[in-house]
Amino acid sequence: MNKFALAKKLLLLVSIVLFASCDKDFNTIGSDIVGQDYFDLEKDSLEVFTNNFLTGPVQTNNLSVNSLGTYVDPKFGRTTSHFVTQGELQNISSIDIKNNPVADSAWVYVPFYYDSDKASDSDGDGIRKFELDSIYGDEGTTDLAQQKFKLKVYENGYFLENYNPENTFGVNRHFSDEKNKIEASMLGADGNGNSVLQGPYLNNSSEASENEAFFFDAKERVIYKTNGAGGYLNADGDVIDDSNIDDRVVKERFPPGIWLNLNAKYFTEKILKAPKDMLSSQNAFKGYFKGLYFQVEALSGNQGALAMLDFSKGYIRVNYKMDSSNTDNDNNPATPIPRVRRFIQIKLGGNSVNFFDTNHALPTNSNRIGLKGGAGSVAHFDLFDLSRVDDNGVPTDLRELREEVAAKNWMINEANLVFYVDKAEMVNSKFVEPNRIYVYDAKNKRPVVDYFTDGSTNSSNPKLSKMGFGGIIEKDAAGHGVKYKIRITDHMKNLIFKDSTNYTLGVSVTENINVSTNAYRKPAPGEQANEIVPLGSVLSPLGTILYKGNIPQPAPNTPGNSPEAMDYKRRLKLEIYYTKPKLD
Repeated sequence: MNKFALAKKLLLLVSIVLFASCDKDFNTIGSDIVGQDYFDLEKDSLEVFTNNFLTGPVQTNNLSVNSLGTYVDPKFGRTTSHFVTQGELQNISSIDIKNNPVADSAWVYVPFYYDSDKASDSDGDGIRKFELDSIYGDEGTTDLAQQKFKLKVYENGYFLENYNPENTFGVNRHFSDEKNKIEASMLGADGNGNSVLQGPYLNNSSEASENEAFFFDAKERVIYKTNGAGGYLNADGDVIDDSNIDDRVVKERFPPGIWLNLNAKYFTEKILKAPKDMLSSQNAFKGYFKGLYFQVEALSGNQGALAMLDFSKGYIRVNYKMDSSNTDNDNNPATPIPRVRRFIQIKLGGNSVNFFDTNHALPTNSNRIGLKGGAGSVAHFDLFDLSRVDDNGVPTDLRELREEVAAKNWMINEANLVFYVDKAEMVNSKFVEPNRIYVYDAKNKRPVVDYFTDGSTNSSNPKLSKMGFGGIIEKDAAGHGVKYKIRITDHMKNLIFKDSTNYTLGVSVTENINVSTNAYRKPAPGEQANEIVPLGSVLSPLGTILYKGNIPQPAPNTPGNSPEAMDYKRRLKLEIYYTKPKLD
């Protein structure tokens, strides 16, 4: 997908719950599924009872993909994402630091998602421009360079611990609202490269595009061969004029990504002059250098963009020179000791946390549900009216449906949940709509059975796997979302034919349908500490507004094109297709 347009307390459930009786409208729509002479196919639409709520802060440590940046969606407000990560030394055994090491350059690089088949060099300078993926912003502005924000990089001063004995399996949890822990101890650097608490940021390039006016640049990064003193070389090894780009020799090409030049003096002091035992193991190094913090700040107005990134593919490189020997080999103090060039590389690995600043609220229209990723919102819903249950706690509507299906010898061919998009709201937003939503068992914190029974995969685009289970957006000719449909056939068969328990279901946006695990919600005072939200929702920065279920039927003689009639028509419904014996 090429997408530019890709709260300190947990809020208690904000419920929008209305109850209505089970509505059945039978319409014969075919008779050729299981023997034309014996069966009719009929459709049954059942009401669904919905409950929308904010997730509050969510667990965001060690995600497979993280967001960075800021943008404003007029329907969901501003989302700003920051990121902190530990660092891990690459090739510890080959680290070679001798006398008088001095860094002459240092930079951090994190690649974007991009389409390698769509690269061009329109201006002929030898630097290709790619089509980027998973970068989100105002679709009305196609120029990435116009969507700027402040990006500052600091040394992390807060140790990201793995272990917490109070949590399940001892795994530590970090939440999306905890950036204050990081910012209270973050370190910058003074003019001599010394670490200073909350001092000047490390990405101190004179280029504003690397700090005060950062943007996601679609161009690749090219490093040319030099003579070691800054002069560019041609193919014959001769120093050439700086402006003669065509004759330069390419040393390395980097696909488009975050590229920030860092304070070289800081890395001389912090890394090259570190005690040797601090560079002897990963554990020692993580305790000494606690990683980097990427802090985002919005500029004026609504400009900005947000990217999904795999920081584990990023790294810091420190290029330095040092004496080739610890001794004066010719015993002549006037002869300078030769200097050699080396580099040390630090992976952006280990523990990490994504932080979200949001001001998201639920839709003001009580007939809508808002689904928003990150620290956003999800919805829970019941397929049957829980205000009417029998002595065994079984909803009356479910019991009657079981009895009717058994008495009439019906078979279930298909059952779908159909969620209609509020097009009026989403079309005006100018922002990217989620490609997919996800239905899950909210009670047992796991996918519904239909998720497991659909083994379909898509090797070219894994996010389109499980096509049968569905949840993929259906769009109109203008490219605007119309509806999402999710198959729960096996779930309904279990409810009707196997007397399975009628558990509350949930629905959320998802960044990746292949992710079926959960993240914890940060508990509010008095709330249990094991409430969850689907991890796929946490990974997504996107949101959508859908029609809820159980919307009251309009009064008789209400015009069919009235808002009340249209709301009722587009309400969330469970559609079941049966085959039943013909009576004639």
